[in-house]
Amino acid sequence: MRKLALIIGLVGMAFGAVGFGTMTPVFNTTYGVKKGSNLETAKCGVCHATAKGGKLNPYGEDLAAAMKAANTKKLTKEILVAVEGKDSNKNGKKNIEDIKADVNPGLK
Repeated sequence: MRKLALIIGLVGMAFGAVGFGTMTPVFNTTYGVKKGSNLETAKCGVCHATAKGGKLNPYGEDLAAAMKAANTKKLTKEILVAVEGKDSNKNGKKNIEDIKADVNPGLK
């Protein structure tokens, strides 16, 4: 039983690493995120509840919906652009405005 739990845990961690390994660089490259900026420091927290991942925040939910609509599990520049006009965090500014201002579009 312990071996099964260990295997499940390791597989889960591998899938989490895949998300970080593929999605964060796409976001950072698309928007030219600078080292030490708020968005770079946020890491997975741009789309998730924390910098280490977890539940999706509103921006992450909008990205997930756009990915589902595009029938893909891969985050692309086109998916990011598709949600730029939304106001995921309901702060009165479009996601792209938040991103350009180095503000996390998923946090209120």
